Amino acid sequence: MRLKLNYFLILFTPWVAFAGPPAGFGAPDVEIILGTKHGQMRFDKEVLAVKPGVKVKLTLKNTCEMLHNWVLVKGGIVDRDRVSGKALLLGDQSMIKHFVPEDAAVVASSEIAMPGKTVEVYFTAPSTEGDYPYVCTLPGHAFTMVGTLAVAKNTQAALNKLNKSKPTVRAQWPLLVTDKPLLQRAFVQDSPARSICVGLPGGVNYLFDAEACSVAYGWAGEFLDVGPDRKGRGGRHCKILGKRFEVGSKGALKIGKAKPIFEGYSRLGTPEMRYRLGDAKVSQEVSLHTGLANGVLKRGLQYSFKVSDANESVIFVLNPKQVLAESSAGNWNHDKSSLTLSPEEAKQFTITLLPKN
Repeated sequence: MRLKLNYFLILFTPWVAFAGPPAGFGAPDVEIILGTKHGQMRFDKEVLAVKPGVKVKLTLKNTCEMLHNWVLVKGGIVDRDRVSGKALLLGDQSMIKHFVPEDAAVVASSEIAMPGKTVEVYFTAPSTEGDYPYVCTLPGHAFTMVGTLAVAKNTQAALNKLNKSKPTVRAQWPLLVTDKPLLQRAFVQDSPARSICVGLPGGVNYLFDAEACSVAYGWAGEFLDVGPDRKGRGGRHCKILGKRFEVGSKGALKIGKAKPIFEGYSRLGTPEMRYRLGDAKVSQEVSLHTGLANGVLKRGLQYSFKVSDANESVIFVLNPKQVLAESSAGNWNHDKSSLTLSPEEAKQFTITLLPKN
């Protein structure tokens, strides 16, 4: 899901950052300042702790160029992801409700913090000890902008426990994706020889096979460890740093019996892959797509195609057992294993894919 920033700016130019505590709240017992890591789509603190039942003032400082919010949830990761998924379904009410859906699991939430702005949240901590997830529910943010608020009588012990349980990425030379896509040509373990790896903001990445001219697979999480190639004499395989997911590809686009011929790529903005199928010229961009698959919030991919000079039908093929697919044009066959588009429809269309696994 993509959001248009100009729409936000028009709607929220007269933004009032501080609403103040609710009537009767009184003075807070605890004040927390939570920031954002510029360009990384992460909170600057991913573990917090307070005592049960205390009055909390949380100040969210948005130092990024994107919009953010803060939502505290009771339950676990499943509840956090359900709330984040429901935020995607708010439609025209998204901005009015600050991307916070109605859900019994929501304990507290902020208004949207505009770039460079600060918002405050006042709430009473739960009386029950435990770990409470927090998240930014803006589209595409919920996979990396997460953290845990520990409610415990011994806050230091709770913080120590959470810090020890945080997963660590073991990498010799990790490449970091910030607020812009990152493209890296690399030899990758168990992957095609002509691999082009692209990391996207929002914690999803993909590998494009320049031989087959199609996306081979995606992965969620950190991007790429190029240490094995950069250290020593080079030529060794790099490693992906996240959890791989399949994209259902069977060679992707087809036009008759034409063999794909890769013609290069552009690094400007969203990377654009260019190739030919016979006389037809193909441009493909890939971006983050988030949505619900069987009620579960998932990260997937959106393909944006432009096909020119096609003189017959354009067909996109995939494995429907691996992905849930939707398209902006064309006609699917009965089991959604192939999409057929006329040359006119193929001039510009999108396909969204959500992994089932």
